[in-house]
Amino acid sequence: MLRDEAFGLVAAVFLAVVVFGGCGSKTNNVGDDAGEVFSSSSSGGSFGDDSGTTPGTTPGATCVNGMGWACSVNKACGSSPTTLTGKVYDPASKNPLYNVAVFIPNDASALPTITPGTNSCNTCDVSLGDYVVATTTDATGSFTLTGVPTGKAVPVVVQIGKWRRVVSVDTADCQTTAISKGTLRLPGNKSEGSLPQMALLTGGLDNLGCFMKKLGIDTKEYSSPHGGGRLDVYQGLNTPFDVPLGNGPGLSSGTAGNCTKASCPLWASKPNLEYYDIVLLACEGGEANQTKPAAGKQAMHDWLNEGGKVFATHFHYTWFKNSPAADFKGVATWLGSSAGSGMGQFAIDTSFPKGQTLHDWLSGIGALSGGGTIALNGVATSVSAVKAPTNRWVYDSASSDTKYLSFGTPVGGISGSAGETTNGKYCGKAVFSDLHAGGAPSGDIPAACTDATMTPQEEALEFLFFDLSACVQDDSQPPQIIPPPK
Repeated sequence: MLRDEAFGLVAAVFLAVVVFGGCGSKTNNVGDDAGEVFSSSSSGGSFGDDSGTTPGTTPGATCVNGMGWACSVNKACGSSPTTLTGKVYDPASKNPLYNVAVFIPNDASALPTITPGTNSCNTCDVSLGDYVVATTTDATGSFTLTGVPTGKAVPVVVQIGKWRRVVSVDTADCQTTAISKGTLRLPGNKSEGSLPQMALLTGGLDNLGCFMKKLGIDTKEYSSPHGGGRLDVYQGLNTPFDVPLGNGPGLSSGTAGNCTKASCPLWASKPNLEYYDIVLLACEGGEANQTKPAAGKQAMHDWLNEGGKVFATHFHYTWFKNSPAADFKGVATWLGSSAGSGMGQFAIDTSFPKGQTLHDWLSGIGALSGGGTIALNGVATSVSAVKAPTNRWVYDSASSDTKYLSFGTPVGGISGSAGETTNGKYCGKAVFSDLHAGGAPSGDIPAACTDATMTPQEEALEFLFFDLSACVQDDSQPPQIIPPPK
């Protein structure tokens, strides 16, 4: 890892002006979010690697004709440049987040527009725009920005994928200003900034709806499909081992989309899925293939290949194991139906950089038990081994069975113009988890959700959810520095 002065010279050339973020764009009827600027009194790394260290700051814009925040950088500070330090948190201001871009825009009013939806392969299409300095958070959520402008209400942007929020801080000339805890967090609603457009399928045996509230998503963002919120709710089934016991939670503040029948509008066609950036699928207790016809599974496959992102739990392995596409079937050894009653200590796979970072992040927030394992319950056994280039994140150390996996799409990499594949370059991303979130739901969301503290199991899912939100890259490698456009 580069920790010396040479790193700064290299980083200045290979500058990351695109955030690790959502793929493609498709205009929908929700509208664009430019993100508002919030004032905050302050008290007082470059792009992440697998060690959780922050080597330095990446410089960007220079002062031109006295315009922009770059003109407020005091370059006469010598060995004590004007500096900002702090941590970036989730929307709830509870847990720090890894791999979030932190930067000073040269002009906060000219930040690139973030358009919801995904219909093309452009793995990092959300540019940071013209900035003065930039860095990313490490495994503790910490960052250091050096060479920042001096002044009142200096804009600071935090961004990961299509999550973006702007705050303003006061900086002290040629001194280090520590930004107070909780000031820098991702937005919980559209009035605070930009959020990806998400769809949530509810199920009878998984509480992903309330999990999203624990992350800090404002209840006002829960909406009917295309209803104006950033989290559209679709009602699924409650069918333990395909025994019909009713439906999953509905929407307490409106009418959820009906996905209890084969006519489910969410996956009825690829264009329907293209309205969204991320689709979350909560466990329904069974495969419920009667609501997921072959055409729907093909639409999901094709949308993922062009840049979509899916977070699927337990019985939603059916989208892969029973896919009409052979490549989805082949990403892992699927075991199929199993109970979700497993519990105990499980291992984090630290054999690849991001797996090590997950371990370090969980350790930093106190979510690991003795020996570096994590206590989980209600864990199913749907997968044995993964097949390269699929990544295993969490597993049973006794059986080696995989509990959480991810793979880039198209499987194996993007096909070139001559038909060759480019390994490590992907459009979208799918994750599958045998870890449930919060147990069985207790009623319609979000009204039935409580403000209970997240369990270590949910905290692991939080890291993995925001990692899914980030730029689509090869997860076996540390996040890469993306060269700027010429």
